[in-house]
Amino acid sequence: MDLADQAGDIAGWYSNANTSSSPEEILQTTFTHAKLLLRSIVKPQDFESLFPPTNAPNAQYVSSHTILDVQRCLKDAQASYECRIGHTTDAFQNIAPTTAASTSTNPTTPLSKSKAKARHWLTGLSEKLVHYGNIFDVMVQHHPEYVSLAWGIFKLLFIAITNHAETASKFSKSLSQIADLLPQHSLHLILYPTPRMQSSVARLFAHILNFFLSALKWYKDSRALHAIKSIFQPWDLKFRHDYEAIAAEAQQIVRMADMGLKAEVRDTRLEVVQGTRHWELVRQEMNELKVENQRLASLFQAKFGMMEDSMHCMYQEIRLDFASQRATLNRVHLNQMLSLPLWNSLPTSGESLQFCRSMRNRRRERTKLPLPDVKKLETWSSQRKNAVLLIDTHMPVIAKTFMVDLIDLILENRLPIIWALRYIDYWDQRMSATDVIRMLILQTMQVGADRLLNSPFPVTLEHLREASSLNDWVGILNHLLSNISHAFIALDADLLAHATAHERSEALEMLDMLRLNLSCKVKIVTATSSVTRAYAEELEHSNACVKIETGNTGDWRKPRRPRRPMVRFRK
Repeated sequence: MDLADQAGDIAGWYSNANTSSSPEEILQTTFTHAKLLLRSIVKPQDFESLFPPTNAPNAQYVSSHTILDVQRCLKDAQASYECRIGHTTDAFQNIAPTTAASTSTNPTTPLSKSKAKARHWLTGLSEKLVHYGNIFDVMVQHHPEYVSLAWGIFKLLFIAITNHAETASKFSKSLSQIADLLPQHSLHLILYPTPRMQSSVARLFAHILNFFLSALKWYKDSRALHAIKSIFQPWDLKFRHDYEAIAAEAQQIVRMADMGLKAEVRDTRLEVVQGTRHWELVRQEMNELKVENQRLASLFQAKFGMMEDSMHCMYQEIRLDFASQRATLNRVHLNQMLSLPLWNSLPTSGESLQFCRSMRNRRRERTKLPLPDVKKLETWSSQRKNAVLLIDTHMPVIAKTFMVDLIDLILENRLPIIWALRYIDYWDQRMSATDVIRMLILQTMQVGADRLLNSPFPVTLEHLREASSLNDWVGILNHLLSNISHAFIALDADLLAHATAHERSEALEMLDMLRLNLSCKVKIVTATSSVTRAYAEELEHSNACVKIETGNTGDWRKPRRPRRPMVRFRK
């Protein structure tokens, strides 16, 4: 026998290459074979009592002709027998998950309960007497001429009662075991649908059907027949052979399934070995291709290395040229927007900051913050959303000084900041809230001068010429700030009051526009004199505002070098 035949013989233990039937068809074919085997070993009338013809008028036991229907029919007969004798069902059987619901719905009467109790007592007494029968046999030898005949009759009666109880108990136990056995071996047949397995399962089904037929007859017998059969046909003489045949056939199926599993594992190992050899060949070919690829790569690198270097140099030159052109375009675009006449009446950022610094330097006293307010300042600067910083002090001059110091601190840390501060003679000029936003726009264009054309739709001269309302100018500011990830905005309280003609409602409206309409993360700094107390409380309640108090309890900046006292007259 060659290797191919050996492999085919091994595969025949766990698969059937000649059939492609579904599991339902395999089970139906096996059950049909089992019925043919049953027909050959039982009487025709017994077979027809279990599987009546379709045209028979009394075909009431089985409808679809499957072994489960036969089992269900037998369960009904068993339930009818237990109801007839007044037997109570075991509580563990009632709560078992695989146990079907009882078909009998009639309640147990007190009379049936008394009969069942008497039957149970009589069965227990008979078992005890039969168990100690040898002792009673010795005791009978004392006067055998008087006691032996009576003891023999009673012993026969007790053995008959014990045999009947044993038969009923073992029938119930066997049916429960067979109910657990059927799905297991049906699964074996589905997993290994070989001719050997089909024949073994068919024989098992035939033995089970034969046992079901005997049990069905026993359950349908009358009490008189039960009494006679308990003497002449006990379990050991009548039914043990069928039960042992079922157990032997079930063990044979388990052994065949085990052999099929071993054969399948063996074939799988052979396939793994063959796949490993194939993979070794593939890996060898891949190594050869890898060597060839490395050779071609080295040839390509040697041949086109200089071209790559030249292209890289050209790319760098183009990139530098493009960057310089972009910077030039941004500078030209900024100069064009700064050339508009609308900026003529507004100061530059340096002029307003220098004016505020000069006003601050006139004061010799330092602006100071207590430690808790410094913590609030850190919390405000680290918030992710837009937030307002309100400077609360009893002297407006201290708030102005603190704002200028805060601007210098932000500038020292190279953070983007724009401001609208007082400038020289600002009170002699007519201003509006729009002019304050324009001051912020002018500084934003200067801060982001190198990113004016980065967005797909940058701010142009037409946007500046056509802007008329406060919302338009806030939109332009938002568009310019979109190129900046975060920024600080400082608003002078005096300038804001002058621009709004001391109308706090207009100042609050502009502050809400800056806080809500700007899409980038902005931090707004102003004094509490610019807003109302209700507005400040509303912002604090919504966690959109941090209020700090400035006083004389501690210095929050680096101390300055003390000035030398001025000597007016020298000797």
